Amino acid sequence: MKKAFIILLIIIFSLLYYSGFLTKKETLPLSKDFFSAETSSSPDTTWSVKKKSPPDKKELDHLYQLKLDKGIRNLPIISFLLIRESERLMKKGDTEYAIELAQYSIKFSPDHFEPYFGLAHAYWHKSVLNFHLVIASIFQGLKKRVFYYPDSLKFFYNIFYILSNGILMTFIVLGIVILIKYIPLYFYDISKNLSKEISKLIINSFKIIVLLIPFFLRLDVLWAILFWTILLWGFITTKERRIIILFLIILVYVPFSLRSSSSFLNSQHSDIIFGISHANHEGLDGSIDKKLKNWLNVHPDDSEVLFSLGLMEKRRGNYSQAEDFYKKAIQYNPQMDIAYSNLGNIYLIQKLTDQAISFYQQAINLNPNKGAYYYNLYRAYSQETFISPKADKAFRRARELDPELVDFYSRIDSPNINRIIIDEVLDSERLWDRLFNQLIGKEGILFWFFKAWFEKIPSRINFLIPILFLGFIIGLSRYIKTKKFLTRCPMCGSPTYRFYLGTLDDEFICFNCYRLFIQKEKLHPRIMEKKSEQVKDFQKQNKLVGKFISFFFSGFDYLWKGEFFKGLICVFVFFIFILRFIYWDGVISSSFLLPFPNLFMMILWIGLFIIFYLIIIWKILRPKSERPAK
Repeated sequence: MKKAFIILLIIIFSLLYYSGFLTKKETLPLSKDFFSAETSSSPDTTWSVKKKSPPDKKELDHLYQLKLDKGIRNLPIISFLLIRESERLMKKGDTEYAIELAQYSIKFSPDHFEPYFGLAHAYWHKSVLNFHLVIASIFQGLKKRVFYYPDSLKFFYNIFYILSNGILMTFIVLGIVILIKYIPLYFYDISKNLSKEISKLIINSFKIIVLLIPFFLRLDVLWAILFWTILLWGFITTKERRIIILFLIILVYVPFSLRSSSSFLNSQHSDIIFGISHANHEGLDGSIDKKLKNWLNVHPDDSEVLFSLGLMEKRRGNYSQAEDFYKKAIQYNPQMDIAYSNLGNIYLIQKLTDQAISFYQQAINLNPNKGAYYYNLYRAYSQETFISPKADKAFRRARELDPELVDFYSRIDSPNINRIIIDEVLDSERLWDRLFNQLIGKEGILFWFFKAWFEKIPSRINFLIPILFLGFIIGLSRYIKTKKFLTRCPMCGSPTYRFYLGTLDDEFICFNCYRLFIQKEKLHPRIMEKKSEQVKDFQKQNKLVGKFISFFFSGFDYLWKGEFFKGLICVFVFFIFILRFIYWDGVISSSFLLPFPNLFMMILWIGLFIIFYLIIIWKILRPKSERPAK
């Protein structure tokens, strides 16, 4: 039991050190106000945030019509206020109006996932029998969370962060298992070769000094564990060597990817992508406008920023400025079909029908499968004459390509030009492409993979740590071919040279165990009794250590017994659950904090964790006789 406690403390200490709880380790460089709700703004409204009475439908309909007239797709601040008001009404018992306000919140921000979760909460609060409506709303919210750029960025980064740290923490546990098993052999080898010879003293002193190298270089805990496991290269099995090489590769790329992505998210490049997304999909924000124009001072050829500024100016009614921005976007990117279409809209608004038709045609030539272009062309032809074969042909083609879009705009009965033509926006796919291109750089993905090996590792030295580790592995591999190394007998735990049972490197026991338990030799009774007692004590201690620590780290027993595939999977899943609970609101938290989805998801995750934990414990604790024969 003492050994189990020591191993448990070592694992906990290492994980806490890795997590930064025992050091002044800086957190990831994420801005506190990154993606916060305060960065969004809404047009002037008469509905004050401090207003205590709920807004009436007439007022909301008026605001919604203003939103459509401006051509704005999402107003998250208004949606946020409506969801909060919906929550307040549910507490008062007015569930029907709470549902209506939640539905209005979706109308104001159809691309954000939070309003859908708010509606799901309202349905659930009304009646448990509305379970199908609850699930449908949550499913719609999850779709929006995956496909809308600001939300999907947070969502996927949170997943990447948790998975990456789960992998690294799993390998910390694996490394500690290898160290606990084989580091005594390292010292046993030193003590066995102690003598008064100067050469032997120097070699043994060197072996001790080598153990302290991670402290001299101030390597972090991951690289220190990797160093010590590599140092035991001659003592460990072939399977464990392969895992250590995998450990090295993961240790090169995963922290590098985490640092690169988190630094990028806090950079000006990422901020500009967020500004572009806001300009295209949300309200008119003067700070976003200023940010994008400042970017143009340094990057005047950025067609996507020019396009976004043109869209914002058009919504404000500044058509000449919008025209200039669209023309510059086309100048720097002649293949930007959405800019041609939107420029055609500017001309159509100004009654310059011929020029509008010309630019619609150019947009269609660049992308002939876009229904919105044909619909805008149909509107332009309709301005010339009420009945036109060209208009009818364009309308039919638009309907073939995008029937839902055409039906939606065909039902609109408004003289406002923003309501009858379709302005294109930069979609999430284009924004993701921009993010990856800027994150990876002009050199490409191969250079990015190569660069990871030359990234500075937290230590006192700044040069090629991974390359040195790789060389260290190669050197030790060549060295062990010239020397026999001890290993630990899996039956009695004694240091021994390998006595093979089969063709694989892992199939061995010590010579005495081989004679006694394989060959069934009749040895002296005292020798047999002593050896049997040694095997019994060692196996009992091994089982105790594995089972005891498995209560704290599910799957540890598999690692301890050498079942690495099962062990790595189980420990990894365990850490995923733990990190999910720690970062419940995400590394980049959501702007809206809604009780229902959090409560629902928390119950789900806790239930899954309990099921996983109990299954692992049951598999480990069940009697050996119940286990299926292999």
